[in-house]
Amino acid sequence: MTTIRQMTRAYTERDNRIATLNTAATLAIYMAALIGAILACQAGLWALGLPAMAVSAVCGVRLYMLQHDCGHGSYFTRRQVNDFVGRLISPFTLTPFNATRYNHDLHHRHIGDLDRRDSSEIYVMTLAEYRAAPWPKRLGYRIYRSFAFLFLIGPTLLYVIQYRFPKNSRKAGLTDLFVHNAMVAVFLGALYLGFGWTGLAVWLGSVALAVSTGVLIPYVHHNFETVYWGRKPDLAFDTAAMEGSAVLDFGPFFDLCTANIAYHDLHHLNASIPSYNLKRCHRELSPHFASVRIGWRDAFRCIGWKLWDEEARCMVPFPSLGAEFQARAAARTPAE
Repeated sequence: MTTIRQMTRAYTERDNRIATLNTAATLAIYMAALIGAILACQAGLWALGLPAMAVSAVCGVRLYMLQHDCGHGSYFTRRQVNDFVGRLISPFTLTPFNATRYNHDLHHRHIGDLDRRDSSEIYVMTLAEYRAAPWPKRLGYRIYRSFAFLFLIGPTLLYVIQYRFPKNSRKAGLTDLFVHNAMVAVFLGALYLGFGWTGLAVWLGSVALAVSTGVLIPYVHHNFETVYWGRKPDLAFDTAAMEGSAVLDFGPFFDLCTANIAYHDLHHLNASIPSYNLKRCHRELSPHFASVRIGWRDAFRCIGWKLWDEEARCMVPFPSLGAEFQARAAARTPAE
């Protein structure tokens, strides 16, 4: 019997023309929107500057998705070209190519594995772990999973500061990291020389907007209520790929802006499918499998899911603080 993964192999053919046009157009719009936003803000035309900043943020997210494809070696026909383009656009995504590829490969390899949650893009505690944890750890996890930290403060700190030396940088190769950081410095230096502090401020605003909205994508992909988590030896890769990832049903404009990253279950099943083939692959193969599809309303509901309940096999919200205090008090009360 032909499996879904075998069926997806018909969609792995790369097209250098499409890849080149996508990359060049996205990069051109990004630069034009960023410079336009800076010039408008310098002139006090905020009604023009802020929308242009939003366009540059959207293009920054799209460049990240194209770099993501290059990291999988699935965008251009030759691996060397994928590596070159992935590194070329890295200063605009603030994402070191080698280290990100190394860490993202771990994420794919251990999708849905409760024993390797260190490879997940967004960390998840189980309900049992949370209940057994001391209060400082529970408080830290509550802060980490809060809306303010996860979507407003954390993403900017991650990309602007932590990604200057991300985890596993030594394993992935420090040369690539040093070159990447030098390219970031040259880019920011050019913005400062050309436009002064306004240029850097508008750039930082664009980055904050891009990463804060962009983080919602991997969050919803892997943090919906019925997401799959398991432990080896019962963990099956195909099941984890298809049930541990959701499809974001946000409409065709979202698909265009994010290079079809919405169709994430098939991407995890076969990362060799180029983004420009992924939507067609999903549409033509969808009669053969069931996807978890999440619309805008359900996406925002996902923000409330905080813990994985191993017994109920679903994501659950935090226990109320009152219930936590009562449970701790009951545990300290000696039995009669």
